[in-house]
Amino acid sequence: MSVTNKIFLSSALLVVAVLGVTLGVTSFQANRTADAAIHRGLLNTRHAVESFLAARTRTVGVVTAASGQIPQFRQRLFTSRSRAEVLDQAQEYRDLIGAAWVLVTDKDGILLARTDYPEEYDRDLSKGALIATGLSGEQAHGAFIDDRDSANIRLYVAVATPLRDRPEAAPQGVLVAAFGLDDSLATAIREATSSDVVFFAFPADTELAPFVTGSTLAREDLAPALAPVRAGALNAGADAGLAVATEVRGEHLVGLAAPVLSAAGDPFGGFLALRSRDAELAAFRTLQRTIVVTLALGVLLAFVSAFLVARRIAGPPGR
Repeated sequence: MSVTNKIFLSSALLVVAVLGVTLGVTSFQANRTADAAIHRGLLNTRHAVESFLAARTRTVGVVTAASGQIPQFRQRLFTSRSRAEVLDQAQEYRDLIGAAWVLVTDKDGILLARTDYPEEYDRDLSKGALIATGLSGEQAHGAFIDDRDSANIRLYVAVATPLRDRPEAAPQGVLVAAFGLDDSLATAIREATSSDVVFFAFPADTELAPFVTGSTLAREDLAPALAPVRAGALNAGADAGLAVATEVRGEHLVGLAAPVLSAAGDPFGGFLALRSRDAELAAFRTLQRTIVVTLALGVLLAFVSAFLVARRIAGPPGR
């Protein structure tokens, strides 16, 4: 190989190497920065969801406690001999509180009325942690799952409030009001956080995948994301959350799952916050394309420059 060609080739390779290393380092740093930004965003979304649920729970608790202080409401519940009148009073409670449904028990935890299943009564609910805490005189809250229809499982957060005429008196019964973890709540949280949100419930059969009760994404696209999510794993990682990665219609999503606990502390379901890695990297992709074009131009200029320098060093032909 002539001196001209050696100088030309070595100079060109040096420029290509420098620009290639620059592109590689930039790509590595951009991916790290994007992953860190996504993780921060998911943590913020998780805290936002937990704060949203806590605020909604407090609101329901305050309104329920205030409603339970109305004497004529309690009298109609506990003195009426007509089931229709008791159910009507429970429905008034539901409308006043703005709940998805309401149920009322007597002082022994026996169901008097439930608005979403009006045909039910006289069931003993005293064994559940939610009702038991209310019967002890304290307000309680926690996840409540309705899985009677396996094709349409629903997840709620329920608040149990003791009903009594004086703060120091024994409860005459318990009023339970619930709000749903559904599409409308998921949409409201997405508008506040810019993250997609999925609420899910765990079926009684622990081998089955979680059932989506509310989502900002199409339900049929969520199976891969929820496949690794199980109650045990979710509860074990409750502090840090359970990391999830999936692809929905060609878009790479990264998520963080956290449990929604019952009054007894069991994970009846949870929520999954999702953010698009592609969207987070969009600015870098534009920069990357610019770098690639710059690399091509740099290589071309390197070839021309190296050739001219090599020719000048080698001197005119024949010398």
